[in-house]
Amino acid sequence: MLALVATSLWSSAALADEPAAPEQGSESAVAQCVAAHAEVQKLRKNHQLIEAGRALKGCARSECPAPVLRDCGAWLDELEQVTPSVVFNVTSGGEQVVDSRILVDGQPVELSSSGAPLRLDPGKHTYRVERDGYRPVSRELILFEGQRFLQLNVQLSVALEPLADAPDPKPQAPPATETYRPVPALTYVLAGVGVAGAASFAVWGTVGRSEQDDLEQTCRPRCSDSDLAGVRTKYLIADISLGVGAAAFVGAALTYLLRPTKERPVAVSVEPSRTGVYGTVLFRGM
Repeated sequence: MLALVATSLWSSAALADEPAAPEQGSESAVAQCVAAHAEVQKLRKNHQLIEAGRALKGCARSECPAPVLRDCGAWLDELEQVTPSVVFNVTSGGEQVVDSRILVDGQPVELSSSGAPLRLDPGKHTYRVERDGYRPVSRELILFEGQRFLQLNVQLSVALEPLADAPDPKPQAPPATETYRPVPALTYVLAGVGVAGAASFAVWGTVGRSEQDDLEQTCRPRCSDSDLAGVRTKYLIADISLGVGAAAFVGAALTYLLRPTKERPVAVSVEPSRTGVYGTVLFRGM
């Protein structure tokens, strides 16, 4: 499987082939070599390995003192071994993707098929892989010194095309409605209680009156309290029934008169017939 890789940022061959800067006096050249030698050490200590590799060019020139050349040569081999590197393998549906766009830490990276990995400093990095018609993939990774040729497998998936805008539906005329005032169920309940109260009043009042007539014929005017207690109880029940019934009738009347107004759809259909035209009106939500 062919892996797409980024070209290396530096190599030992580049160091060897680069022409030396023109001499500006032996003392000036030595000073530059020593400064580059110190800069490489500083960058190496701060784990800025890519910049350290670039700085090595300043102390690998032929006019540099022998101790500086010896150190820089050793550091060149050391940086080659400890600098992390990655190789991108971008596929989609099991096939290689050769024209993807890769950004590492927000910067675009040019890819080639030369096999050279992308060298990065150790630490945390972010990368993003993009391609027209595919969903971008963004990830993070942490690299350590000496972690070389790490293969990053990226699977791209085809982006779904947006659905075409549906035509606006034709405006529909609002359905025909009518207003009505339904009678609440409480009205019927209260009316029933009122009828029951009136009936109870009539029954208990009649029974009490009948017993009172009997006492007037048998013991009047010497009727005892025990004889009159039954009559008084029946009249009391009749009075209570009358009061409850009257209150129930008043409540039924109020709930009927104050019932709310509502709307309900009306379906109207007209059909011809042999004898003429007839229509149908259907009320819904009753």
